[in-house]
Amino acid sequence: MKFHLVNDEKIINRTIDIFEEVFPGENLFVVTNRTGAFKWVNKRYNVLSRSEFQKSKSDYTFSELYIHLLNRRKMDIINTLSLHNVAVYWIIWGLDLYNKLLVPKGFQIFAPTNSSCRQERKPWNLLGLLKRIQQRHEAEDTISFVKDKVDYIVTDTTDNDYLYLLKYYPELKDKIWKDFFYYPLDVILGPELIKSTVNGTNLMIGNSASATNNHEYVIDILSKLDIGNRRVIVPLSYSGKKKYVESVVRLGKELLGKNFDPLLDFVPLSEYNKMQVSVSVALFGNWRQEAIGNIIVALYLGAKVFLSPVNPVYEWARSHGLVVYELERISQQDIDTPLEDIVKLRNREILSSLYTKERMIRLIKDLVE
Repeated sequence: MKFHLVNDEKIINRTIDIFEEVFPGENLFVVTNRTGAFKWVNKRYNVLSRSEFQKSKSDYTFSELYIHLLNRRKMDIINTLSLHNVAVYWIIWGLDLYNKLLVPKGFQIFAPTNSSCRQERKPWNLLGLLKRIQQRHEAEDTISFVKDKVDYIVTDTTDNDYLYLLKYYPELKDKIWKDFFYYPLDVILGPELIKSTVNGTNLMIGNSASATNNHEYVIDILSKLDIGNRRVIVPLSYSGKKKYVESVVRLGKELLGKNFDPLLDFVPLSEYNKMQVSVSVALFGNWRQEAIGNIIVALYLGAKVFLSPVNPVYEWARSHGLVVYELERISQQDIDTPLEDIVKLRNREILSSLYTKERMIRLIKDLVE
């Protein structure tokens, strides 16, 4: 049996479907951050909450263990299991690599204008200092766990995440790299939108209310340009803290006025994708790998995508021949001029060759071969 430790996240239903298609009846998914009902994941015979699994774990034996985002709770569960002849895969999500492991080593993920961490960075903030010390200890524990228990490091889409891990933790150089992704475009967009291209002039900032989107950083950059009557869509309904969302909304209204359009209520994927077709310019202020599904969809549909060059996703995109632009160098001409048709086509061709359900199935099979 293939044992998956997952979080209650939107992409997990799609992941369950495809793993089951490849290995029918051979998968068990445990939603580790829930002891009862799930918010996003659909309950099925092979999907258990953490408490359900703890009661029945002696009933299961497995040959592979997949960690979909590594955190302390999953490590604690694994430490109670016998892993004899079990291959263990850590599928990196971004939060687990950058926030938890690279930040304690000095990697910067927050812009200086980010309201969520300005107070914490003040030198006299004792709680901030204690938090950083705790982060370093937790990072050491996690690396020790990976060295002892993990056999394969699996990257989600951005393969250079593996290189960043080794740059900061060269002691993991013997861990084997595997490729994977969660975003098959033909499944996400469906038969109708897969044929669509951008047909509007809206702008979009980020993908969620996560503070690592550095919304205020992007809003400040955008406010220096003339956006006319264009709508600036800012998804803020998913993830993130209320205080941070309030700060983003306050600054957005102040600097962008009536153009600022925060999405504060959850939008189903089908409606969200249709909205993305109206976006000709997508701006991502992230300084770490994040929002990769949104970035791929925006590029596929023909939007101009702006990323900070300090973000490893910028490096990854250019290494694959994708045309992306530097956020910090955005100009009036950039937002007034649509992406050239030849560039749209090239980006779409590259992504169409990489992010299909067929290739995802092939990579799942490759994980165990």
